[in-house]
Amino acid sequence: MLKFYSEKESQKDILMAIKNQNFNVLKTLKDDQRSKVYLVEVLGNRYVYKVPTEKNKRVWQRFLSIFRGSESKREFDNYNKILNEGFKGPKGIGYFEKKIGPVVVDSFLVSSFLDGRNSKLEDLSLVEKELRKIHDSGYLHGDSQLSNFMIVEDEIYLIDAKMKRNIYGGFGASYEFIYLEESCHKKVFEYDNSIYYRGAKLLNEYLHFYGKLRKKIKNFFRGKEKES
Repeated sequence: MLKFYSEKESQKDILMAIKNQNFNVLKTLKDDQRSKVYLVEVLGNRYVYKVPTEKNKRVWQRFLSIFRGSESKREFDNYNKILNEGFKGPKGIGYFEKKIGPVVVDSFLVSSFLDGRNSKLEDLSLVEKELRKIHDSGYLHGDSQLSNFMIVEDEIYLIDAKMKRNIYGGFGASYEFIYLEESCHKKVFEYDNSIYYRGAKLLNEYLHFYGKLRKKIKNFFRGKEKES
């Protein structure tokens, strides 16, 4: 079963054109094992076309799609949430899902193209202000790297933002600032010695340790497979 969803009937033509490969790739924005993202021209206009390849193929993600839909659907809904909460970001044009029974086995998302640039260190004061605004609204960005705040005409636009409710309070907010600072590759913030910061710092150190350990284990077993 194929599903094409857009809020405007006229925008379904864009999804159909992409599904039928009737588009021109103007630029590859990302192409790795997790996802493929392209700037494309469709029916005379520019859009961002994203395929979440990893989550489309993972067995567990396919199982979860029975209950919550595809990654493309969730990201489309998140675009609407960002705009509805008064923040700036790309506008979701629509998404496509291919299902076998209730299971999504393929999907893609189409959104508006933001003609801007990723933020840099010199934009940090704007980024910090926007992140605090997100936290004050009761949300977490979800991936608060410096590059996930885009500058368009001197204003901040959110990209790759998950916009999840902050159920962790000060711990969640502190962790996002630690994560933002790490993406700057230098110390940029002065933190107090609050319990929130100390807790978030310990969590961050644990996640780094766990990530490195997991990578070593994977590399070990890959080496064993090659030997055999």
